[in-house]
Amino acid sequence: MVQGKRTDAAPCVCICDREIAYGQRLAEYFISKNTVPWDIHLYSGWDKLLAAESPQAVVLLIVAQSQYTKEVKEAGFPSVLLLCEEEVYLDTPENMSKYQSVEAIARKAQEMCASEAERLPGSMRHGKPMKLIGVYSPVTRCLQTTFALCMGQLLARKAPALYLNFEAYSGLEIMLERSFRGSVSDLLYYNDCAREKLSGQLGIMTEKMGELDFIPPMESWISMASIRGEQWMELFRSIENVTQYEFCILDLSEHVDGILEILRQCDIVFTITREDGFSQAKLRQYEALLKSSQYEDIFIKTRRCRLPVFRTLPADITMLTRGELSSFVEALMEREGLA
Repeated sequence: MVQGKRTDAAPCVCICDREIAYGQRLAEYFISKNTVPWDIHLYSGWDKLLAAESPQAVVLLIVAQSQYTKEVKEAGFPSVLLLCEEEVYLDTPENMSKYQSVEAIARKAQEMCASEAERLPGSMRHGKPMKLIGVYSPVTRCLQTTFALCMGQLLARKAPALYLNFEAYSGLEIMLERSFRGSVSDLLYYNDCAREKLSGQLGIMTEKMGELDFIPPMESWISMASIRGEQWMELFRSIENVTQYEFCILDLSEHVDGILEILRQCDIVFTITREDGFSQAKLRQYEALLKSSQYEDIFIKTRRCRLPVFRTLPADITMLTRGELSSFVEALMEREGLA
């Protein structure tokens, strides 16, 4: 509960229902699934809602029919989703049965928030700057993605973190055994053509892997290769502006246009190494390229990581914060001031 009318005017989504257990279940689902990119405020009565909230700061009001009083109607909430408790459906506002599944209500809320995001300010960030962490190695089959996901999940335990995968074939849908809603290509479109809708689309497309947020990668590396490096950098800046992520982990590959410029913008770069001859030859050639192309700054901010031989690795990629790999990455993060 929020005591007294909020003065910060930070965007939020409000749920108002006299059935506390129902409201809590809905709020907990929204939070666990990262349904919307704003705080969720829960109220047990319309009077408490009106006493605490400035309607123009409420991106979406989800209100039970019993609490949709004359006072609430006249308060001026820009977007309202009415949860009907009886078989009475209206033309306005948007409404659906309160007794549909939580998933159905969440989908409807996401759709409405995506539209409503157009009226919000371009920037909603009020925390520290987002730290870009690059993970890239010219060495193949070196556990780069496993390393990046482990670091991302560890970082997400201390602060909001986002993971972006740039592999030709990520395999994430198969590994996680679920289908994704859209991909990062949709975000690139909105960032290029309808930036005012980006925040809402982020809320719709963001998936979770344990506590770590991620945007589903492109299905085709051919499509990814057509995206200019400048477009990626613009997207990273926009994500920083409209979210509260403190860390963004970039799991990079050569299929990304402008990869060296992206690495240059990273605060720190982790490169996985191996000791065999071919791996060392690839690393030396890559480092020679950095120096000859005037990208010595990437070389300076790069941390070489030689992974030990792990006896076992978690089969479930949502559980990478356990075991030998986690201990190794956590120690590395501590040395680099990320823990």
